Amino acid sequence: MRATDLFDNYLFGTISNQDKLDFEARLKSDTEFALAFEKHRTLIEGLNQHEQRLNIKQIFSTIHQQEFGKDAKIISIKEGFVKKHGKTVAVAASVAVIAVISTMTILSTGGYLLKQQSNAITDLKRDVNELKYSQDAIIEGISGLGSARPKKYAPANIEGTGFALNNKGYFITSLHMVKNADSVFVTNSVLERVSAKLVATDNALDIAIFKMENSEALEKTVYPFSFNNHHSEIGDKVFTIGYPRKDIVYGEGALSSLSGYNNDTTMFQVSIPVNPGNSGGPLMDEQGNIIGVIRGKLSNAEGTGFAVKSDLLKQVIDSLKDETLKTDLVLNTKKSSLKGLKRSEQIKKMQPFVFNIMVYKK
Repeated sequence: MRATDLFDNYLFGTISNQDKLDFEARLKSDTEFALAFEKHRTLIEGLNQHEQRLNIKQIFSTIHQQEFGKDAKIISIKEGFVKKHGKTVAVAASVAVIAVISTMTILSTGGYLLKQQSNAITDLKRDVNELKYSQDAIIEGISGLGSARPKKYAPANIEGTGFALNNKGYFITSLHMVKNADSVFVTNSVLERVSAKLVATDNALDIAIFKMENSEALEKTVYPFSFNNHHSEIGDKVFTIGYPRKDIVYGEGALSSLSGYNNDTTMFQVSIPVNPGNSGGPLMDEQGNIIGVIRGKLSNAEGTGFAVKSDLLKQVIDSLKDETLKTDLVLNTKKSSLKGLKRSEQIKKMQPFVFNIMVYKK
């Protein structure tokens, strides 16, 4: 059977339970196979969306012809006409609104929608505007009167979250946030401001790996996270911390599905209120094991987020051709130093290794 036929059978549910399990197992173990499936699924979604647009346009065209004639050109609708044909006009208007909204959604591009996902998922980068930066500067200036004035930097174009893969200066974040960046800097309660260099990416998973130019502040600090490969279950309690605003923010919830939007097996669905700025943040179980990387949220529902599974991150690292980089990026799979601690203590140990990512673009 051709790979595309197998992909279609899985997407359209015409596959046996055993074959489905075998298929999902291969997605986890074979990176090239998983990437090929993602591209095929995205193509099918695009074709379905195009077909839906054509159907909506046809419905609207049919109503227009039935009520106004094939060659009619409407300049305006007078009050008397509305009273006479109110129901028909309401139906036509409703269909028009639906068509316009559908078209706008499908044609939307850029940072606000995930490239590899349906338009129902919104990414979570935080766009920074000048007014907010100016207000923050004024507040800091007032609170800093009589003390040494802190350094001022130009505001980043985009901000978000990232977290360390070890204490050697390597960290991960979302690719959609840093794409086409001129420069990237990180900061948190330990790091004042450190530049970073891109070392690896994966477009299908929307992840980017960076190396800090200076990681001395972290080298002597115990790395808290573990990428312990255990089986997550629906209902497991999970939490995340990130930078939807200047100060770090904590959020908790539960694992609500073992697949993402449209049954995407590369992601988890979580019931956590993630917001712009949470992109690239860690998703953790109660013992402090990294189980995912926050990627986006459902645009029409609050408290529904999605995270790339950490198992796939291991596969990306294993597939790197640079052996030195691959060695530097060996993930900790031993017992987490966060296990058994109360949540507030876990967060204290995690904070030095969770970063506010500042992205500058020309």
